[in-house]
Amino acid sequence: MKQRVVTAMMGLVIFLVPLVIGGSVFALLVAAMAVVGFMELLRMNQLSLFSMPAFIGLLLSLFLLVAGPQSTFIPNDALLMSMIVAVWLLLLVTVISANRYNFEKVAFVAFAALYVGFGLHFFLAARLEEGFAFVLFVLIAIWATDTGAYLFGRKFGKRPLWPKISPKKTVEGALGGFALALVASVIFASFWPPFPSLWLTIVAVIVISVAGQCGDLVESAFKRYYNVKDSGKILPGHGGILDRFDSLIFVFPALYVLMI
Repeated sequence: MKQRVVTAMMGLVIFLVPLVIGGSVFALLVAAMAVVGFMELLRMNQLSLFSMPAFIGLLLSLFLLVAGPQSTFIPNDALLMSMIVAVWLLLLVTVISANRYNFEKVAFVAFAALYVGFGLHFFLAARLEEGFAFVLFVLIAIWATDTGAYLFGRKFGKRPLWPKISPKKTVEGALGGFALALVASVIFASFWPPFPSLWLTIVAVIVISVAGQCGDLVESAFKRYYNVKDSGKILPGHGGILDRFDSLIFVFPALYVLMI
């Protein structure tokens, strides 16, 4: 627990300072998160980090990060073209490597790039376009959901939420996480309203809490399938980047859809 607390405090400073500064400093932080997250997925599947598919997937992930639907400086045509070229090159690798990299492996690489690149793109775009207060509101809702789910689950948890994927998560914990997220978000919104009405704020909290817990379950499913405890070791006591940011990879794209 001591290690977890120390890591959390140091990580919070490293994470919050670029978040407050914004701009290129924050963009570099998110790019670093994308690189590490992509490599964590490759390690889960025991794929080499030093290979042509890994290099192609990493480039695609970074391009998706800066050229997603909310990009204002790279057109959608360029985004589509990059995806076509990357998939084309990955498929050619199956031939060049004589199926040492087969269809399943290159498909995993492509989807890993999509998962990390698009997921973090919306996080980056939200900070650059919506501002610090909006992103902080979302992060508080995510953190409150995680904290509430943990506390309520330990105290009142009886009914498993999804035992085959994450045995320790409970229905009571999920509801407690939503309740704490709602309280924390409404308090925050009373000072810095992220939306024009309270009802829209509540709808956003519902989306954030549900999507955040879905993102956590998806990451748990990945780890259970590949039989790993954590996605990585970069954060001692917490695991990897995907262990800590799996929720926001789901939440920010969900909010984009909601706002459309």
